[in-house]
Amino acid sequence: MGLLTNILGQSMVIARLRAAIKRDRLPHALLFAGPAKSGKHTVGLALAAAVNCERDPGEGCGECASCQRITHGLHPDVRTLERKGAAQIIPIETIRKEIVAAVGLPPHEAKRRFFLIEEATSLKGPAANALLKTLEEPPPRTHFILGTVSADKLLPTIRSRCQKLVFGALATDIRTQLATDPRTQPADGQDDMHTKLDKLSDVLLAAAETSSPLPAIFSAAQEVSSQRSEVAPTLRLVSEKLHQRAREAVKCDQLDIAASCARRASLVLDTELAVTLHNAHGQLAIETLLTQLRAVR
Repeated sequence: MGLLTNILGQSMVIARLRAAIKRDRLPHALLFAGPAKSGKHTVGLALAAAVNCERDPGEGCGECASCQRITHGLHPDVRTLERKGAAQIIPIETIRKEIVAAVGLPPHEAKRRFFLIEEATSLKGPAANALLKTLEEPPPRTHFILGTVSADKLLPTIRSRCQKLVFGALATDIRTQLATDPRTQPADGQDDMHTKLDKLSDVLLAAAETSSPLPAIFSAAQEVSSQRSEVAPTLRLVSEKLHQRAREAVKCDQLDIAASCARRASLVLDTELAVTLHNAHGQLAIETLLTQLRAVR
């Protein structure tokens, strides 16, 4: 696990969290907003470890019993709420069992209790309202960390009760550094999958160009959606490539191109959420997305 000292690429976020810990003013609810794979959940776990560390409070040692249990998902006071079912949502039963039933009691053994939600838009209807009630009357020694790639899709009342921290997309050199870290090396066979996803993302980007023939939309959608497990990671990779294009355009003072790439990346992430969280039909979702991308200027 990356503790606060080891987090790469989010220096502003880490600085604000360190300052809050130092002043003992860590908000009861934090909203980590940013693109996929920007380290939101990693920072959430690192924060929980830093606050509860036995050897290096406020930073996290990664070696004490508390840090180790948080690292391996075994700490009773640091819980990541799991998405369930084909729609990949957090049901009301999970909120009641994991949060409502627990917050009336003090933490089992930690200084402070943490609840982490990797994608807050997976909270729907009754589940979102149940969490809102808890956020309105926050229990002592308890913190909520909500991650999301689409903060605007959350209930305004939930957003208003969280302090928002914005995560930036990781730069290419940081992703390369993480990729060469032995702790993050892919298992056997994953290199081939990465290559395949890279090719599929290029297929989608090519089909999104207005100069490509219209049948390319249907061909690309069929190719990418042939394996459902590859749809979401392909879309995330497309979004990363578009964000990279936007950054490069800004460096060249091509602000119109940068804005266009950013709008396209947002559409891609919306589609990825629809497929991942709401069980949207992969091929139809991609066909719609490609049509939208071709219209963006």
